[in-house]
Amino acid sequence: MKNDPVGIIPATSADRSVIAQLIQLYLYDMAAQTPFDIGSDGRYDYALLDDFWQYPYLIYWEKQLVGFALVIDHCPVTGQSPCWFMAEYFVLRPYRGKAIGQRAFAQICARHAGLWHIAVQVQNTLAEGFWQKIVPKTGLQTRAAQFDGAHWRVRAFQMS
Repeated sequence: MKNDPVGIIPATSADRSVIAQLIQLYLYDMAAQTPFDIGSDGRYDYALLDDFWQYPYLIYWEKQLVGFALVIDHCPVTGQSPCWFMAEYFVLRPYRGKAIGQRAFAQICARHAGLWHIAVQVQNTLAEGFWQKIVPKTGLQTRAAQFDGAHWRVRAFQMS
């Protein structure tokens, strides 16, 4: 993490349960704009962790766990491969607005050079605002897409 209080650490299989728990908070946040049913066990159903467990990261602020990122090597929304895709990205509410998400994203991109796609469901206005602010503008291409019955906005850009 060097001198920056924001750091990312690749998650290991031992961290899987931590990310699974953070996903519950992530889905709870998203449910404010995109309703999800909760199971009889009081948890949101999330069946994509196996698919998205390619390049998992834990996000830290001053050595405190504050979020996670799941990066994969193809874009399920556009079918593009090879392509880095931010499958899931989450920073806990108390740590938002401090540029933690932006700095962690920059660190993740630095580890994965090449074409990137960031896809956001159009109705998720909070995520849309975040990605619009932090995705590099140089060479940025934006397009609409339909995927899994929803409308998406896809941002494509190159990282060197």
